[in-house]
Amino acid sequence: MRRHLIIPAVCVALFAVAGCGTPTEDTAVGPAGPTEPVGDGAGTPTTSTTLPGPIEGVDLAGIRMDDLTGGGEVQLADALDAPPGTPVLAFFWAPFCSSCRAEAPMLDQLAREAPDGLRVVGIGALDDLNEARAFRTDTAVRSFPLLWAESTDSWSAFGVPAQPYLVLIEDGKVTQRWPGGASPEDIAAAVSA
Repeated sequence: MRRHLIIPAVCVALFAVAGCGTPTEDTAVGPAGPTEPVGDGAGTPTTSTTLPGPIEGVDLAGIRMDDLTGGGEVQLADALDAPPGTPVLAFFWAPFCSSCRAEAPMLDQLAREAPDGLRVVGIGALDDLNEARAFRTDTAVRSFPLLWAESTDSWSAFGVPAQPYLVLIEDGKVTQRWPGGASPEDIAAAVSA
């Protein structure tokens, strides 16, 4: 009987260590198939611009999401649009993700302080609309748009395999990726680089 309890406990522990998402191999699978490695899974950024993103031929205008902060529905392309020189930090989250819940208030504060004009946009998927709304209420995000759709099309557009995941977009190009999240200091350093 103990053996039946040990195996599930080990699986739960391994899942918790790996993060909230659905871990995959070291490569992301985007709309065009496998892409370059996205990082080491420990929050180490990558700087590849060959991964799918807003410049790489993906039609973000076709991806519509609920705006949990402002209400209504928005096109992802419009939500990520920024004037030249204004960096955008895309925060990929899911309602059930405890790591995302821990990271969201830090990103809310970062958005309020806005180093170098940084814009933050939350891009959520999975679960259902009620759970997504509960995520917003629980995390008290107010300083940046928190978008959600049941579909993971928004994640696939950027080659995001799991959450939390951060993508820095500068002048329409993906310049940094942080699988598993990043500290405010790491984000501020990347924005000012």
